[in-house]
Amino acid sequence: MKLYHRTKREFVASILRYGLITSSLGIVYLSPITNAGFGDTLLEVETREIRLTAFEDCREWEVLCWGQIPPQDIKVSKFEG
Repeated sequence: MKLYHRTKREFVASILRYGLITSSLGIVYLSPITNAGFGDTLLEVETREIRLTAFEDCREWEVLCWGQIPPQDIKVSKFEG
């Protein structure tokens, strides 16, 4: 499943090298829409077999990904600003 993640441009090189690492809760925040989140860079993320959770009250804009996303599953979609 393709989802999106927004980040600051300054973090892109590290993300493309190491992937998206989890928060202290063990999750990465993703979105099914392109305009959710913070940052001037939109990343496309292929989640493949990673466990996902979307809660009823926010599933239209937020999906929780349980685990790190490797760099080969991430590509820069758009820089803004």
